[in-house]
Amino acid sequence: MSATVLVPTFDLPSFERSSLELSCDRPRRAARRSVALPARAARPLRLTRRGRLLLTCTAASALTAAVVALTGAVAGATAGHQEVRVPAVHTVLAGQTMSSIATRWAPEQDWREVAAEIVRINGLSSMHLQAGQRLTLPDQD
Repeated sequence: MSATVLVPTFDLPSFERSSLELSCDRPRRAARRSVALPARAARPLRLTRRGRLLLTCTAASALTAAVVALTGAVAGATAGHQEVRVPAVHTVLAGQTMSSIATRWAPEQDWREVAAEIVRINGLSSMHLQAGQRLTLPDQD
């Protein structure tokens, strides 16, 4: 048994000389490009409109942040400088009376008014004191 194989034959297109040269030159050009080229003269840096806008906004933000931080530091320093009054506390010693404590605490005022204020501040029921008792004294204006 024999088999016959028919293979179609095609006419190949004719190429012009210029197209063959171009096809042959392409690999050469690629090879030439891989070679290091001499450095070009440095061109001056140019900012685009978007770049100038970005640079301006960044600088304005940094300046605003610095002003806010400085203002906050100054305001915080002056706000924290308020005097805090701590109430005076007196521990009653043996033999002390309300009148002697009031007279020593506010010698320019009437001792009865000062003693009444001490009783009111401490929530005492009377002017009788015991040794070791702690009394909060009124502010002296």
